[in-house]
Amino acid sequence: MSYRKVVAEEMANFLSALSHPDRVRIALELQDGEQEVSALREALGISPSRLSQHLGLLKSHHIVRERKEGRRVFYHLEQVGLGRWLLEGMTFIQQESQRLGEVVAALHQVTALKEG
Repeated sequence: MSYRKVVAEEMANFLSALSHPDRVRIALELQDGEQEVSALREALGISPSRLSQHLGLLKSHHIVRERKEGRRVFYHLEQVGLGRWLLEGMTFIQQESQRLGEVVAALHQVTALKEG
């Protein structure tokens, strides 16, 4: 198997672990450091079971790590750069949104020409 194929498969697995909006939000919440699971749940506004499912998947992909302190459970990113990487990805989304805004404006102009 070529090294490019191996890398592509690993990247696809990694991206699939982040392919849910709640999991992206979890990573963004943890970018500034460790959080207790109850604070994380409150910040995200999702049910405990849903949060647990997402954290379990992120943990199995080595994206987050848990630490227990008595009954309290804390989570943090395995690699702190992940939060920054996701924020940088928003630049792409922002540029794409601007492009789509230009397309929508052009469509409105074409529609106005047809009607006029």
